[in-house]
Amino acid sequence: MLRPLFMSGLGAIVFGSILWQGLPRRVAELQRTYDIAASPPLSQINPVFIDLLTFGHKAIYDDFINLWLLQILMDTRKPSDPEQLMQSVRSVIRHHPRLETVYMLSCFTMYLEYKRPEFCQEIILAGLQAFPDSWRLPMTQGYVHYFLLKEPAQAASFFMMAASRTQSPDYVKRVVQKLLKENELNADDLQRSMEIMGGTQIGDQFLMLLQSLGKAPHDKEPSEAPRE
Repeated sequence: MLRPLFMSGLGAIVFGSILWQGLPRRVAELQRTYDIAASPPLSQINPVFIDLLTFGHKAIYDDFINLWLLQILMDTRKPSDPEQLMQSVRSVIRHHPRLETVYMLSCFTMYLEYKRPEFCQEIILAGLQAFPDSWRLPMTQGYVHYFLLKEPAQAASFFMMAASRTQSPDYVKRVVQKLLKENELNADDLQRSMEIMGGTQIGDQFLMLLQSLGKAPHDKEPSEAPRE
């Protein structure tokens, strides 16, 4: 009776000793091959299947990928290539995890550390799918468009989106009119702003505001009549 237990215990000790002796080599190999910007496990799987795999508890997986991405964003060993980091960001935000900080910090990292504010819109729009009532996300994107990308029409559209939220500061509505009144709106910026706002009640209000200021897309100077 004792012999099998003794042999099992002895085997465990021997196996443990072998693992312990090889531990430094294994740790060194893991450190050598470790990719700080690697996408989290299962992140390429369709979010619907993630919900099935977790038996309806996708929030647990979302917590996991939130922590995974936050660790990457705050690590000083981040890759120097912003495209490489964006792959990691995309692998997480495609699941629309419920942590507003993840989207905002991803955007901040892109424009503060990598000087690539143009990546923010993709991140913030994904965040708005997870947080449709957020005012911080559109406010962040409005700042990016106005101060960093010099795109006042798109800035105004995001500020107007923020102003429609019940918890947004009162001054945001005034910012929208100020931006549209005081800035020249080029066609590409204006077109993109309409695409962002189109098909929504806020989009209709945005268009009406543009029309009242004479800056709607169709408010163009009449073309010169052709000569006979």
